[in-house]
Amino acid sequence: MTDSSISILRAGAARLRRGGLWVIFALVLMIPKVNRLRRRRRAWNLIRILAAIAGTAILVFGLARGHGFALIFVGALMLLFGLLLNAERPEISIDARAKELGALITVDGGRYIDAAGNRHRTKLFVGPDRLWALDSALHVLLEIPLTQVRTLVVEPSGTGWSFRVDGDKTKAEFIYEGSFAQHLADVAEATVRSRLNRELPVLP
Repeated sequence: MTDSSISILRAGAARLRRGGLWVIFALVLMIPKVNRLRRRRRAWNLIRILAAIAGTAILVFGLARGHGFALIFVGALMLLFGLLLNAERPEISIDARAKELGALITVDGGRYIDAAGNRHRTKLFVGPDRLWALDSALHVLLEIPLTQVRTLVVEPSGTGWSFRVDGDKTKAEFIYEGSFAQHLADVAEATVRSRLNRELPVLP
């Protein structure tokens, strides 16, 4: 191999390397835009359908005409993209969920123990007249009208602390664990009690 051939190969490799870096850089820049687009369900599903159709067409054309591996690979990639990459579910924030429920205050609920004995990581949403326990996906696990609450109890429970809400029709227990277990249980109890013991409005 002559020196000129070696130089051409080196120059080609350098161009290929620079091209690859530019492609990677462009893909990195596109990630935020793609994520934003994925939250727009209709637009993203349309793109998926078009990508799947185009990928299928490229695959059929490539296989029928005996074209190279690269074309078939691109078609398969587009088809997989269309079939597998679903739209993102819109995430709702704790503030938005609190506004939706009409809650005034949100505190850590530790782990709520349901009637079957299962434990759920929870947040407590305290409203003007209701207490809600929501799971990590912000689905309502429990709803208690504050007018039905009779006692609030904070006490040790195993290696942690328990915050118990006893009502006329419902009893709920929330377990806190870790170094700040007692503090978190006390905060939850004080928050709910502040709504139970709120002052009566002053009549004009």
